Amino acid sequence: MNSVRIRSVECVIVDLPLKRLQRFSALGANDQSFVIIFIRSDEGAIGIGEAVTPSGPWWGGESVESIKLHIDRYLAPLLVGADAFAVEELRIKMDQQLHGNHFAKAGIEMAVMDLIGKTIQQPLYNLFGGKVRESLAVSWPLATGDADAEIAEAEEKLDLGLHRVFKLKMGALPPEEDVARACKIARALEDRASVRADPNEMWSESVASWAMQRLADAGLELMEQPLPRWNLAGSARLQQRFDMEMMLDESMCSVQDMLKIGYTCAARSVSLKVMKSGGLRNTKAISEIASAAGISVYMGTFLESSLGTAANMQLCATLSNLPFGGELIGPLLLADDLCEKPAIYKDFRLWLAEDGPGIGVTLDKDKLKHYQRDRSQVVQAVA
Repeated sequence: MNSVRIRSVECVIVDLPLKRLQRFSALGANDQSFVIIFIRSDEGAIGIGEAVTPSGPWWGGESVESIKLHIDRYLAPLLVGADAFAVEELRIKMDQQLHGNHFAKAGIEMAVMDLIGKTIQQPLYNLFGGKVRESLAVSWPLATGDADAEIAEAEEKLDLGLHRVFKLKMGALPPEEDVARACKIARALEDRASVRADPNEMWSESVASWAMQRLADAGLELMEQPLPRWNLAGSARLQQRFDMEMMLDESMCSVQDMLKIGYTCAARSVSLKVMKSGGLRNTKAISEIASAAGISVYMGTFLESSLGTAANMQLCATLSNLPFGGELIGPLLLADDLCEKPAIYKDFRLWLAEDGPGIGVTLDKDKLKHYQRDRSQVVQAVA
C-alpha cells in the first residue's frame, strides 16, 4: 500500500454531563464538552479522534468552539487529498498554517493515527514501538473542597477496589484552609492510600514553601505544579529544598519545555497530556526525553471520554517509566459515554482496550447524535 488519501474531515461538538461537580482552581464544572473528529479515506475507512479541554479555555486558551472553528476553516482543507501516512508532513503543514492550537492539532493527529491503524489492521501501540504494559494504575481526583465529603468519597473508592491513590485539587480555597483540608484527608487515609496535591499554579513560592513541609509531615507523597508555569527556577528551588516529589504539568507542554526542565532540574516527574503537547507523537517524544534525563512521567487527564482515554492508554501501553501511574479517569466522572464499550477499570487500574485496530473503540451512534450540540447536523461519518 503506497498511500491512503484523505477524502473528508468532519467534526462535531458533544456535551456530556458529569456525575458531580468537578472543581479546578479556576472554576467548577458540571459538564464536559468534546470535539469528535472523523477523517474518511478514499477507500471508506474512518479514523476517529477527540479534542478536549478541561471544562473550558482557562487552562490552555483553547475551547471546543475555537477547536472546531480552526479545524473546519484552517486544518481540514490542508488534509483533504493528502496522504494519511505522511503524518510528519501533515504536522509541518498544520504548524505553518496555524500557530499553536495544540488541542485542535492533537485531535486531528489522533484521528489520522486511528485511520492508519485501521488501514493496516494494527493497534495504535504497535505504531509507537509495541506494548510493555496492559494496564495503568489510576488516581482519583478529590475536588469538592469539603474534607469530610472527600474522605467519605475516598473510602467508597477503596471499598469498591477502584482507587487507592487520590489527588486533591487545590488552589480554590485560601492556602490555610486548603492545607488543613489536605492534612485531614491524608491522616484519615494513612497506611491505606496514597494522597497527592495539585494547586494548579495558584501558589507563590513562599506559600508553597510554607505548605509543602506541612503536607509532607501529614503524609502527602507528591506536589503537582504549585507555582505559575513560567517559574521553573522557583520549582527547582522547591524540589531541592523538599524531599516530596515535585511534578510539573502546566510548565511542560512541548519537547522544548521538557529539555528546559531537564536542564534546570525543576522536577523529578512530569505530567504527560496528549492535548497540550499537540498529539500522541509529540507526547511519546517528550516521554523519551524525560527518561533520558532521569525524570519519570505520569499520564495526566483533561477528562477525556472513553474514546480519548483509549487513545491515551494505547500510548501508555508503550511507556515503561510510569512509577506514579496516571489519572485517566474521565469516563468514571461522566454520567454517560460515547463508546459502545466504555473504558475498563478494575483492580485499581485502567485496562488497555483491544477490541480492534487503531484506537480500539467503537462510537455509539445514537448517543453521539443525542449529545451533539447542533442536533440539526447529520453525522455522515458514522452513518
